[in-house]
Amino acid sequence: MGKIISNRHLITAPPIAPPRYGLFSVASMPEMDPRVIGAGYTFISDHCGGAALYDQTCLVSPTKAVVEGSDILGGDPYWVVARKRCGTVGRTAEEMRAAVNSQLESAAQTIVEQALWNGTGITPTLSTSGGAVVTPLAPGAGAAISALERAFYAVSGYQGVIHISTRAEGALTYAGLMDPGDRVAGVYKTKKGTSIILGDGYGITGLLDAAPAAGFTWAFITSSVTVWSNTVSQPDPRMTLDRAANQWDVVAERVYAHAWDCPDVFAVQVPLAAPAVATTPAVP
Repeated sequence: MGKIISNRHLITAPPIAPPRYGLFSVASMPEMDPRVIGAGYTFISDHCGGAALYDQTCLVSPTKAVVEGSDILGGDPYWVVARKRCGTVGRTAEEMRAAVNSQLESAAQTIVEQALWNGTGITPTLSTSGGAVVTPLAPGAGAAISALERAFYAVSGYQGVIHISTRAEGALTYAGLMDPGDRVAGVYKTKKGTSIILGDGYGITGLLDAAPAAGFTWAFITSSVTVWSNTVSQPDPRMTLDRAANQWDVVAERVYAHAWDCPDVFAVQVPLAAPAVATTPAVP
């Protein structure tokens, strides 16, 4: 009887799946100006501040409302790093470079979502945005998201972005907010056109990391989101080789920064149960 040789044949790894849906599917993703890495960034937000209806009759002569100046927003960069160690036998420097790059790309979106939600020492974050809390008028995820949108669009004429943990996916689907027919170019949108980011890296806490009520998660709405990044920085694997242990020790890092283009942020508690009723769980 023949014997099967146990020395398995090395083949090409299975293809990598497309990136999952999340922050990077919704945000604008321009290249970072190198000067931002060393000094952070600031920009003038001219289109925020709103307007008011004016009474033009001769019976009264009200003062026209003034918005003093423009909002100046800013933030700081942060680093996402991946590191891989592996024996040198059978792996080339270029193979290890590609391997650690893939490791970085696989994890980056979740880490940036964590940073945007409540990253320690990072600005801006949703947790420290100083936003206003919205209270829905009825139970259920639909009423909560509707109240969130109503508050935001009272001060903005541009499409907003809802940030919410994937824990709420079932409740949003039940409320008709996650119908696949509403997904445009890979992005879920509400009937008003608000993009919904289901973040696996997003938490459930609210402003100043306040915990939600039992059975709820916090959600935020902001103006459009931008995530800047630079090209992957990586030393030559042959220069970082651990020669004493004969191990590749390769590193890849990328610098990120994020912002939303107006300071207005609103937060609401969204029930996780589907359906939600007045008592299970209750409207906060």
